[in-house]
Amino acid sequence: MSVSSMMYPNLMAKLQGMYAKKIKKDALEELMKQNSTKQVVALLKSMNDEFKGLEDNPKRIKIKIFLDHIFLTDVQKISRLLNKNDKKILYEFLSVYEIRCIKSVFRRVLSGNVEEQTSDVINWTKVLFKKLRGLETIKNKKDFLGFVKRTKYSAFFEKAEDSNIFEIENELDKFYFEHIMKVAMEYNASLEDMIGEKIDLNNIIWIYREKKNYHFEEAKVRKTVIPICYKLKKQELDTLIETNNENEMIEILKKTYYAKKIDFSELENLEAKADQFLYKLYQKYFRGNLFDIGVVYAYLNMIDLENNDMMNVVEGIRYHLGKEEIRQKLV
Repeated sequence: MSVSSMMYPNLMAKLQGMYAKKIKKDALEELMKQNSTKQVVALLKSMNDEFKGLEDNPKRIKIKIFLDHIFLTDVQKISRLLNKNDKKILYEFLSVYEIRCIKSVFRRVLSGNVEEQTSDVINWTKVLFKKLRGLETIKNKKDFLGFVKRTKYSAFFEKAEDSNIFEIENELDKFYFEHIMKVAMEYNASLEDMIGEKIDLNNIIWIYREKKNYHFEEAKVRKTVIPICYKLKKQELDTLIETNNENEMIEILKKTYYAKKIDFSELENLEAKADQFLYKLYQKYFRGNLFDIGVVYAYLNMIDLENNDMMNVVEGIRYHLGKEEIRQKLV
């Protein structure tokens, strides 16, 4: 048991109290019965006071910003409960959102779509990533590269002229996972388990997506994967990289540890299946009476996936998708 595990006897109770106020799965079923985004928002407001300030008929980006604001409020509450060391680990977890902010602005700068550039970044830089303040104002590639040189991610953009956006984003993602796994291995087994299984599933998804959608050659796929194997054996990872078609990939996946919990008979909804598996994993550790930073990691990831569910329900209603089609996207 870590030292911090002995210091937070009330941490679990506090987090459970916060979680009790969230929108639950049965509420999503009620939301799916609505006929318009406006009706969904009205019902959300009646269910939960956190949504009182959401505009009546918001665009997707506005809903995301609103959910981010609620998430950041949770982070601030959690941060106040932690000692100095665990607070540092919390911010290591949260660096994934810092990277998302940088990637978001980089994409928009390259595409020239900077009209709403500040909208999904400013919450994060204002509340959490204060060293990135000003990122949300950047309008062109030159200013972006000048700004990013002052951050810990500068090395990833040194060859921005010679690299495409996919390569840079992939290196940023790998950096995050390699670093956070190192943190977990120095901390405890529950944290290592959650992060290790997330890495395995990310590698499976990346390999599938790169082969199916982008037709990457084996050498290029191998370069993109996170160089960590947890419950996915290295031989299995290598064989997946070497596969020539989807059927071969399915047969390999059926022999892995993850086949016990994930149906690999078809891979069309692989990302949703992986999220459903991870959500249950986070639930297990959240409900398992951990009294350390691992329960915080589980909580934050559960909320992140539940927020994605809410976005999928609202957008599904907006575009008149059937209830079953929406359900397939949910954890």
